[in-house]
Amino acid sequence: MSPQHTIPAPKQAPPSAPAMSEPGILVPLGLPGFHILSQTITEEGELEVTIISRADRAACPHCGRLSPKQHDRRLRRKRDVPLGGRPVCLLLVKRRFWCLACRRSFTETDTVCGWRRRTTLRLREVIGTQACSRPLTHVAAELDVGPRLVQTCLETVAHARLTRQGRPLDAQAPLPTPRFLGIDDFARRKGQRYATILCDLEARRVLEVVIGRSQIQVCPLLERLDAPERVEAVSMDMSGSFREAVHLCLPCARIVADHFHVIQHVGKALAQVLGRCARSQEGRAALKGQRHLFLRAAEALEPEEAEQRVQLAERFPDLAAAWKHKEALRRWYESPGLAAASAGLDAWIASVQRDGPVELVQALSAFHAWREEILNFFVFLPTRISNGFVEGKNNRTKALMRQAYGFRNLQHLRLRVLLEVAS
Repeated sequence: MSPQHTIPAPKQAPPSAPAMSEPGILVPLGLPGFHILSQTITEEGELEVTIISRADRAACPHCGRLSPKQHDRRLRRKRDVPLGGRPVCLLLVKRRFWCLACRRSFTETDTVCGWRRRTTLRLREVIGTQACSRPLTHVAAELDVGPRLVQTCLETVAHARLTRQGRPLDAQAPLPTPRFLGIDDFARRKGQRYATILCDLEARRVLEVVIGRSQIQVCPLLERLDAPERVEAVSMDMSGSFREAVHLCLPCARIVADHFHVIQHVGKALAQVLGRCARSQEGRAALKGQRHLFLRAAEALEPEEAEQRVQLAERFPDLAAAWKHKEALRRWYESPGLAAASAGLDAWIASVQRDGPVELVQALSAFHAWREEILNFFVFLPTRISNGFVEGKNNRTKALMRQAYGFRNLQHLRLRVLLEVAS
């Protein structure tokens, strides 16, 4: 009999009539080593397919000899991938053989599901693939299986994929060492629980995710790199714990302060100036709904918006000065090299100290503490090392956590991130 079976079209009436009399289409079973003995549709709408192995003999597990003598047969129910919108149950005829050499009985190997498994290999592959991007409970409810099975399938799929990519699944295994690293943290629960993500900026992939963001928790992560001397640069935000961990574990690497976070630091000071002006009697009405005129980049404004910003700047000198310095810093990042950038940064700092509002002057402390790391951005031109890829991964990870209403088990979240589902 051909390894194909007819899938009947759904009926409006109850499926009590003979199913095989309905019109249908031929669909491959996908199990070439098996015969189809029969197929029926139960009253619950489940498709039952009875199958048996094509082989007429089996190898004895005790002595290894082939035996053609069948001892008995037993039916075993196995869950398979739904087909045509119907749940599928395989009724597998499992045969026991009698070994003529060692005079012992044995059961043939189950190549459909595996030893003591009640679901097929392809169904577990489907479950694991869905669990990579969806909450375990959602997949379990949809496919009518237990959460523990979904977790096992997820780990199996993750192990197979990461092995093919040559990446370790073990949370303590050595990590491949790239030239450029990106490191950042994200909140598992805002203000309470954090995790750190380490990325290969050249290959644009995640290397590892660990609990915490302190120096004590980040150092073991960096110590897992198999060749730490190969790291040339590490991109990060202006985090003191990350900087100390890199200095301790990667002494040969240059730290590059991510330019987005540097500009964001000045942007926060500008927002403070904007808030102070907006709280004044004159600014309450004038600046209401107009904050975007100062927070956006100059080139992002329409001509009429730019004119409106100029008019407001004349009425609020501190706000005009803060915006001018923020835009000057953005232009400074277009410097052609390290020497020009170093001189330009000194000039910008002097300008802020001379006529900048107090909020910007206070923000200069970060530029003094992180001067070398900020200038290291120009050491690696034209590569323009940044944490943009890492931030993108963090945003996708946060979206994944919102979809699942949070992950209490970091291992599940870690697998999804490593599988680059959060991409």
